[in-house]
Amino acid sequence: MATINLGAIKFNWKGAYNSSTTYAVDDVVSSGGNSYVCIQAHSNQAVGNATAYWNIMSSAGTNGTNGTDLTSTLSARGDLVFKGASALERLPKGTAGYFLKQGANDPEWGQVTANSHFFIAKHDTQQSISQGTTTEIVYDTQIVDTDNVYDPSNGRYTPGAVGYYQIGATLRLSNGSHSDNNTEFYIRINNSSTEIYNNYAYASAYYRAVHVNGLVQITNANDYISVCINQRSNNVPTYVGNQSRFYGFKVG
Repeated sequence: MATINLGAIKFNWKGAYNSSTTYAVDDVVSSGGNSYVCIQAHSNQAVGNATAYWNIMSSAGTNGTNGTDLTSTLSARGDLVFKGASALERLPKGTAGYFLKQGANDPEWGQVTANSHFFIAKHDTQQSISQGTTTEIVYDTQIVDTDNVYDPSNGRYTPGAVGYYQIGATLRLSNGSHSDNNTEFYIRINNSSTEIYNNYAYASAYYRAVHVNGLVQITNANDYISVCINQRSNNVPTYVGNQSRFYGFKVG
């Protein structure tokens, strides 16, 4: 009966290939990141070339030359990686508070615009109104401005995002005519100094509360909303600010 060496019924790891070593069947070596098993006893038969002596057992992974090396793609803390048109690409860390969204083809960062945003401003300084001229009312004191988008120096509200906004304003006039419909008071949306929206309310002077409001749509991030007045009579009123408010909030 033939004698079987049970210790030889396994692969024998020999480490890195060495041309001066004699190899037996089932010896395993490494070379260039691959591993090879000996299928015929020999010496000085290079792996990869002498297929009569070696079979490959496993192949090396990629070394980054094909764009799949994350170490070379990611360069800073917070970086993300995604599959681009032809290779892996890096998306740098976003601004705090931004969210990750899908762009036309690739992911990108987007600014969160909460529907709860709102502002309230009031007028504390008297403002003269010229006859026959549209005048922007400058509500010069901020009470609340959750996203810091109202400018009290010019009375303009620039949301910076498209969508629908509920806007309202009040004012009181003095020193004007008592006849009705002599004063136009309205909300205006401007884009590049061009008026694109009006919502009128007509009022005579000495009204304690003249109010105008409306649901307006912002279609350009550069649009701003302001409140305007146009006095058409011969009696020019003076705008009284300490009883007036300008307010708005995003609804969708």
